[in-house]
This record gives sequence, C-alpha cells and structure tokens, in this order.
Amino acid sequence: EIASLLSLYGGQFSGEQEIHVNSPFWILSIPSEEMARGLMKRTVCAKSIFELWAHGRSAGELYASLRSYPRDKMLPYLQSDSTYKVHIHTFNKTLTQAQKIQKIDALEFLPFKGKVSLKNPEHIFWILEDYGMDPNKVPEEPLHLYFGRWIADGQRELIESYSVKKRHFIGNTSMDACLSFIMANHGRVKANDVVYDPFVGTGGLLISSAHFGAYVCGADIDYNTIHGLGKASRKNQKWRGPDENIRANLRQYGLEQYYLDALVSDSSRPVWRKGMLFDAIITDPPYGIREATRRTGSQKETVKSAERSTENHIFVSSNYHLSDIFFDLLKFAAEYLVMGGRLVYWLPIYRPEYTEDVIPRHPCLNLVSNCEQMLSSHTSRRLITMEKVKEFKDQDQNSYLSDGQYLPYRGHNSFREKYFSGVTKRIAKEEKDNQK
Repeated sequence: EIASLLSLYGGQFSGEQEIHVNSPFWILSIPSEEMARGLMKRTVCAKSIFELWAHGRSAGELYASLRSYPRDKMLPYLQSDSTYKVHIHTFNKTLTQAQKIQKIDALEFLPFKGKVSLKNPEHIFWILEDYGMDPNKVPEEPLHLYFGRWIADGQRELIESYSVKKRHFIGNTSMDACLSFIMANHGRVKANDVVYDPFVGTGGLLISSAHFGAYVCGADIDYNTIHGLGKASRKNQKWRGPDENIRANLRQYGLEQYYLDALVSDSSRPVWRKGMLFDAIITDPPYGIREATRRTGSQKETVKSAERSTENHIFVSSNYHLSDIFFDLLKFAAEYLVMGGRLVYWLPIYRPEYTEDVIPRHPCLNLVSNCEQMLSSHTSRRLITMEKVKEFKDQDQNSYLSDGQYLPYRGHNSFREKYFSGVTKRIAKEEKDNQK
C-alpha cells in the first residue's frame, strides 16, 4: 500500500535502510511535507509519519545523530513563543513513567525555548524505540531508536466509520472496510478517476474508491443482488428492505454523487464499447465457496434447467471455472484500462501447491505486487496488483494460452473441493482429539 501511494504522491523508500517486513518502522524519502500529508490522508496501514531528525542503534548513537542535525532546521519548531511536548512510543516493550521521564530528560541538550503543553502543543516530538517482533525474546536495549517531529496520522479511523457492521446493504461476501481501502490504494485511485468492479455484489469495493473522489460503477450476474431483492444476509433479518441497494450504501456515506450505475451483466461477455474506459478495475471475483461461480449460457451449453429470478427474468447459467474467471478478467483489464491504470483483485490459493507460476499473466499487464492473506492453514488468497504497460492489440486476445501460464492455474479449478477437504480433515481431527 505504501509503495503504491509513494508512486502516486512522490517519494521512495530510503536507500539508507533495507525494508524488512519484521520491523514496524520504515524510513522514506519524501520531497515535501505536503506530499507526506497527502500520503497519510490515504493510508490505512501506516499509523503516523514523522520528520526524522535522528536515528541510532543505541541511545548514544541517537543523541550523536541528533546533535549533528542541522540547527537551522530545528529552530523554527523550538522558538520561545511556541509550545511543544515529547511523546515516547515503544514497540514490543512497555516502559514505566519514570523510565519515560528519564529518556525525555536526556534530551535537555536540545535548544527548546518554548513552553511544554501536554494538552494542546503546537509541535509534538516523538522518541520511537524498536524492541523487535518476538514478545518472548525482548532485548534489554532497543534495536533501533528514532527521534522526529510528528507530521500526520494515517486514516485508521476509516476502518471503524465504514465498518460493514453499520452498513445499510451487505451480502455474504461484502468486503471488509480495511481491505477495501487497501485495494483502492493499491489501485492508486484518485479524484475524478472512473473505477469499475465487474463482480460488484453489494458494492463494498466501490465505497472506498468513491471516498477518494472517484466515479464508480460495476456489474454483476446476480439480478437480485444488484437490485437488493430476496433474502437478507444480516442476522435476524429475513428479507431485504425496499431501500437496500448499492446506491443507498453510497448515500449513507454522502458519496451518492460519485455513483454512476451498476449493470446486470455477465463479465465473461463484455458489453462495453471498444476503447480505454477505466482508470482502475478493483474487484473480488467469486471463488465458489460462499458465492457461486457462474456465467450465462445456452441450452446447448448446459444441461441445467433455467433459473428464474424474483422479477421473472429467465436465464440459463453454466459453470465458470476459476481459471476462466481470472483470464477473462485479465483480458478485460488489458483492453479497457487506460495506460498506467491498475487491476487489483483477489486470487484464491491452495497453499500446499502454491508457486508464483500459478499467478495469471498477460503481456499488456505488469505484476506490481502480490500479498497474502491467510484464510486457513491450507488456503489463502493473494491480493494481486497489475499495471497496464502496453496497448492492447487483437493478437493479445488469447496470448496467455501459448505462454505456458494458463496450464499451471488450471489446477485451481478444484479450489472449492480442496478448501472443503481441508475443512473436513480439520473437523475429523478435532473430533478425534475430543475422543482422546
């Protein structure tokens, strides 16, 4: 998420520090404080950002680094007519109040001229101490120490204010608010973009993009979900109400002006005119676990009987293999994304068989990131972010069939069976343990 936002707002990871996933503290090189604030107005992963004044592996190194920080950069924040306070944050260790005061007193060599104000200071300075990630092996002294001036906090409050628990219209697979914002940030969604979700469901992924000022639209094969008809997914509610729909969700958050529309449409058969239409495609395709994987067909293609929806719209559906879903999605993105536009989607994985070879590829799309969210001991899903780097040509229509990338993912057509086989084994093991 941070890497995507840096590419959107400007900046990069600092060459001074190799980024380790086992550290909560990262050093970034950002050209201006304004850009830093812009980044923090978007991120739900980062807690806070600071102007780094000093860094060391011991208290002595930290103080030496702080003494060498240019005095002219310090002075604007240390004037006699200003107020300030110093805050201490430790990761993986709790300090007593006496220890905190001792560490603050050790900074007396700094030329603070203003008054201390604990309630409403103009400037807040932080000492950050990293004691590693292992709660069972906490070192006596911190591994890294940082001192800096607080600039801004991230947007973690969005997770609560957009919580699915409080949302007007939800379904079995409505996306968690935190993940929805992370996906919008991976897609580098910005004001006045047009964002599309081809498996829109109850529209959870549209909300985060609309929050950032993008115009949103979607499609889904399920007529009842698009129109908010039928049985409710919410506990203790039997049927959906008359105003439970995607538009009502956006209205709930004051975002209705960004809603274009949602179509009842089969994503395997695009209805859009030719051309680059979307700045981002952000979606969560069905895996066949809580939502069926299906597409429109004909009596010749399937032996299934016609399904009849609430409004008497009759259609015939056929199986839609996972491999076909994702390769249709990549073809659609390659054709309809603008140059530099991003495709962000979830790919279900059976972990014992996972290798990077199973990630679907397309010659027009470059893989930007691949992040894992664990679902169980044997299954997970990967958040895949791809960027359009080449203009779509007719010869790219089925190019994936010849490059060897299609066959490895074929094995994941049985993801549903593997998922439930793991559940069955776990239940059997629990019953066996209980018998002991």
